[in-house]
Amino acid sequence: MSIAKTIEKRIDRIPAGQVFSYQDLPSYAKSPDAVMKSVSRLVKKKRLERLSKGKFYVPKKGMLGLRKPSDSELIRSMLYKDRCLRGYVTGLSLFNQLGLTTQVPRTVTLAVNGGRYDKEFGTMKVKTRVTRVPIEKNDVLLLQYLDALKEIKSIPDSNINLSLKILRKKIAELSNQEQAKLISLAKKYYRPQVRALVGVIFSSLKLAISESLFLSLNPTTIYKLNLNQEDWPMASQWNIR
Repeated sequence: MSIAKTIEKRIDRIPAGQVFSYQDLPSYAKSPDAVMKSVSRLVKKKRLERLSKGKFYVPKKGMLGLRKPSDSELIRSMLYKDRCLRGYVTGLSLFNQLGLTTQVPRTVTLAVNGGRYDKEFGTMKVKTRVTRVPIEKNDVLLLQYLDALKEIKSIPDSNINLSLKILRKKIAELSNQEQAKLISLAKKYYRPQVRALVGVIFSSLKLAISESLFLSLNPTTIYKLNLNQEDWPMASQWNIR
């Protein structure tokens, strides 16, 4: 079977609205030029639509004409590069998903490994910020919790004490292995204030805390967060006021 026919058969199996790249198509590794020419012909025939450089989708017909991919699919397409996860949702969109704020942003922020770039998709804007933290699929939720702790003072329309309670509940639902990994990531990649907040949450939940987390903090540094001491009696032990 020719490469063109192979590509057409693969395209027929791709759901309408799903974004894909050349790397997702058979024979690209061996014959990239032939695959690119086949895709280009399908774009000219309107069987495919070009989303951006090297990314395409099968158009979906709606009542008002051809529909573009959903916002969630557009975001997913930016989170992967060469089939590898390179980022995760953070910022105000994440804080809304976690129930820390009621604000729904127009701009979605992604933390990514690699270059920084912004995209406009109609009514939605996606911006990226570079992170040095290696991104593994199993760690995404942990990194999102740590990002929320990192920004806890600046989350709009939120209360720090309530936000911390929400995050405590979510951390309590993690497995023992995930909780241990959360501490490991906090120690290695996050600022002292985040590590102190992790210590307060774990102390509140009476979870095991490695001594190295406490020792990673400067004993003379005070973190001013105006926590309610009745809700967080262990805060002072972690130099949080």
